[in-house]
Amino acid sequence: MSTMQLQHSQWQLVQAGTKTVEIRLNDPKRQVLQVGDPICLLDLKTGQSVRTTLIAKRTYASFTDLLTHYTAVEVGSAPHTSVAQMVADMLTIYSAEQVRQWGVVALTIKRLVG
Repeated sequence: MSTMQLQHSQWQLVQAGTKTVEIRLNDPKRQVLQVGDPICLLDLKTGQSVRTTLIAKRTYASFTDLLTHYTAVEVGSAPHTSVAQMVADMLTIYSAEQVRQWGVVALTIKRLVG
């Protein structure tokens, strides 16, 4: 099972079922993920985890390309957040060089109950 760490606020949105798309670099760890794989999301603040299943995986060259395909809520942003703001937010986590090197991936997840 793959494990990914999330900021507390993002983890809470997954736990609540409103965030259904996790955005990451398409680095070697993400490249091997396949639809159907279990993913454990770990809250960096509390250490709690939530189990999910990967139900879709799409790669993109940039955050702009990716974020035009999903709603702000699906990716863990406030409902009316602009694509430009979401891109700026992502570039506080990942550098433009990392994005050029790896591209980005949208991991559509389904929270497992129980």
